[in-house]
Amino acid sequence: MKAKGFLSVLLVICVTVVAGCCAMVCEKKAPETVSAGVEEKEPIKIGISVWQGYAHAFIAQEKGFFGKNNVSVELVFKKGVAESIELYKSGEVDGVFNVFADMILINSKGIPTKVVYVPSYSESGDVIIGRSALNSLADLKGKTVSFQGVNTFSNLFVLKALEKAEIKESDVQFQDVPGTDVLNAMEAGKIDGGHTWEPVTSQALIKGYKILCKASDTPGIITDVLAFDAKVIEERPDDVQRIVKSLLEAKDFINSNKDEAIDIMAKAEGVDGAEVQRGIDTELHMLDLNENIEAMKKSENIASLYASLKIITDFYVKRGLLSDTQVTEGIIEPKFIEGIKSLQTPQP
Repeated sequence: MKAKGFLSVLLVICVTVVAGCCAMVCEKKAPETVSAGVEEKEPIKIGISVWQGYAHAFIAQEKGFFGKNNVSVELVFKKGVAESIELYKSGEVDGVFNVFADMILINSKGIPTKVVYVPSYSESGDVIIGRSALNSLADLKGKTVSFQGVNTFSNLFVLKALEKAEIKESDVQFQDVPGTDVLNAMEAGKIDGGHTWEPVTSQALIKGYKILCKASDTPGIITDVLAFDAKVIEERPDDVQRIVKSLLEAKDFINSNKDEAIDIMAKAEGVDGAEVQRGIDTELHMLDLNENIEAMKKSENIASLYASLKIITDFYVKRGLLSDTQVTEGIIEPKFIEGIKSLQTPQP
């Protein structure tokens, strides 16, 4: 009996020890399980197309800036910006790189959208080219001019440029021509001038055509932005800020590792490295953190998105695409840029 009792006690002790060990193991595993849960979050999908102004997103991906900042991102690449926009409208991507003017219109059409970052604005990347016999925009009076897409930023750019040259809409004929087809349309005699960009610009200049207007002549019209669906902003604000931080780091990488950066962007977009270099050197201006801070401030300065918003929405309201009640400054969301800046500023 004593032996059986002893064995029973021993068995109880063994069971207790084993249970305790299991508990300790479970406790140690718990944090790993939680951590794995964070890592397994669905990636934030961002639509991106061919444009040097935001191609540094590919650097953030290739050089691991997204990973370093603990955010999962999937860049969904399409050659044309229209394809990226369709993905955004259909909800297949969470955010998209595009021009500010188009995002304002999308926001007004029932897709609540927030602009969180300004990667660049066009200087000579967007131009209006014309026949060799034309010397200025004023010479387009009575001629045929093209833009890409009715009521798009391209339409706005052309109209604002003509307005600056004191040419009324009724003074010209308009054609809707993709920017990449402008040279062909001019060669075929269909138009006398039109909005386009590289590589068409260089090809046109070689053939004797002239640049009549650059984007820098009408500031505030062609500004590139990164925008997200408002639902993503609400549900994953920390991840959105990490994305913006990663993009700013990728922009800095261009400054310190230019050759490697150009190679990464060119390969990702499937374009020639010389085209990428020309873009970032002369055709556009890329904004750093401090310039983003200024862009997100309420100001009448044309460097501010709020000033651009007024120019763009006035155009849309005038054309009946927006009502006054649909014009909202809420599309501009500065908290992520401000949050990154505050982390860099020493606290008193």
